[in-house]
Amino acid sequence: MCGFRLPPQVQQIIRTELEEIAWNDQQAGETLAVYDIAFRDGSFWKKADASDVNKARPPIAMCQDAIASGVTGDLWIRAIVSNNAWSFGSGLRVFLASGGGAITSAPINSGDTVLVLGRAVTPTTMEFNPETSIRISE
Repeated sequence: MCGFRLPPQVQQIIRTELEEIAWNDQQAGETLAVYDIAFRDGSFWKKADASDVNKARPPIAMCQDAIASGVTGDLWIRAIVSNNAWSFGSGLRVFLASGGGAITSAPINSGDTVLVLGRAVTPTTMEFNPETSIRISE
């Protein structure tokens, strides 16, 4: 360890700058709900699904709003996201779930694709920062 530390104000700027990265005006290939996890299939975004390895591959994003099929919308590729309907254990990893666009903090089903989407910051807030590596559970 070199012992070098950035001043607190610089650390805050870096944290703030990294909080949200989004792709704007992206076209949905099917109807997507707010907070759905999506993968890119050609030039369209569709619901990601841990039970299908072909639908659980990067790039992965989260819908900022509902997007109708064939319409463009915005997706986060990294963000701090809050949803009062979530109930995560703080600090736990959040995964892509089976069932089209869903997320979970529970163990993955046997045979599903394991894709870490980020970590729970609070029960209703997560740091969405998907891993690029995919591991198949046994």
